[in-house]
Amino acid sequence: MDDMTSQPASEPTPPVRGQFTGSPTEPSIFDADQLAQCVQCGFCLSSCPTYEVTHLEEHGPRGRILGMRLAESGELSLSDPALAESLETCVQCRACELVCPSLVEFGSLIETARTELADRRPPRGLRGIAHRVGFFALARRPLLRLGVVGLAVMQALRLDRVLPDRLRPARRVRLSDLRRGYTTPATTGTRGDAFVFRGCIMDHMFRDAHQAVADVLGAVGFAPRFEPAPPCCGALHVHAGREGQARALAEETIAAYAGTDGPIVVDSAGCGAAMKEYGHLLDTPEAHAFSARVKDLSEVITPADVAEHATPVRLELAYQAPCHLKNVQRTGDAPLALLRAIPGLTLIEPDDEQLCCGSGGIYSIEQPEFGDALLAKKDASLHRTGARGVVSGNPGCAMQIARAGWEIHHPAQLLARALSR
Repeated sequence: MDDMTSQPASEPTPPVRGQFTGSPTEPSIFDADQLAQCVQCGFCLSSCPTYEVTHLEEHGPRGRILGMRLAESGELSLSDPALAESLETCVQCRACELVCPSLVEFGSLIETARTELADRRPPRGLRGIAHRVGFFALARRPLLRLGVVGLAVMQALRLDRVLPDRLRPARRVRLSDLRRGYTTPATTGTRGDAFVFRGCIMDHMFRDAHQAVADVLGAVGFAPRFEPAPPCCGALHVHAGREGQARALAEETIAAYAGTDGPIVVDSAGCGAAMKEYGHLLDTPEAHAFSARVKDLSEVITPADVAEHATPVRLELAYQAPCHLKNVQRTGDAPLALLRAIPGLTLIEPDDEQLCCGSGGIYSIEQPEFGDALLAKKDASLHRTGARGVVSGNPGCAMQIARAGWEIHHPAQLLARALSR
């Protein structure tokens, strides 16, 4: 994509086949019923962040589905550069699913496409090495810890400034935080066990959010547990089309919780979305049963729980719901209602709250032009709220928005502050 400047909005027109070229060589790849379900109405276009950046059909769900149809019918190859670019620039926010009158499961289609593209067009050179090392380390806690310790040292010595901006995490990591263990709060435990899912990035860079979740659960009568601690849920692997690795990590995670009972509370929207879709990924009774246990904090405690015990938190913040919380987990207004039960807390939704911030896991690194354009749009809308900070319950969103200079608050931290005794 050469020009990231938005073109004037106009009445959407059907895609032109000449955008894609290729040879009719494809075997069946996609779910034909899902492809046929799309009626090309264009309702999805205004909800698509990448279409909002370029106003080009190939950067919207309608154009991407057309490309999949052409590949499925054998009229072009999935490896066609134009089609591959169209599919690889999708941020996978799945906002299109919420507005689609035909109920097309676009997330399933794009994940199939990404898996196929990862096999046909694997990243090469330094990018390929970074992919292999990074995805290998995510699933191995000692290696990931070593990498985060290295980042903490670089940040302490200010050596991270030599990194390109998009590779420099806005989140500061301190060695003291990594050495500090989790504390189980005193609690009646009358509501039973609740398991805090630690995962990979959250466990090493957002431990304060995990501790806050445990403190909140304890305050309302749950007995929070930090074990078992499987290393990674596989969410980033799914996004990158590494389905085999994602399936293995899903099976490992499910096995780790065998013999336990109670909700598995996930404070990363992307992780929670992936774990709630283990049933779809593995299609086993165990996977479906496990997915039913996975909960966002707003599905475990209620505004009444908060109102009964809360003390005021006097802040005015913008609330940006993570895409994977509202579009995939379909939690609706529950997370916002939970926070609004905190006295003194003012929350303002940006006027483009339905649009993605451009994080998308590692999307902002892989697609920096789109990532930067989406962040600029989100930064402008957040400034229009007049708020002095942002609430976000996803690590990728938190680090993306922090790049624009915003102070980020995890929802669990605000709740823990209100419920502290």
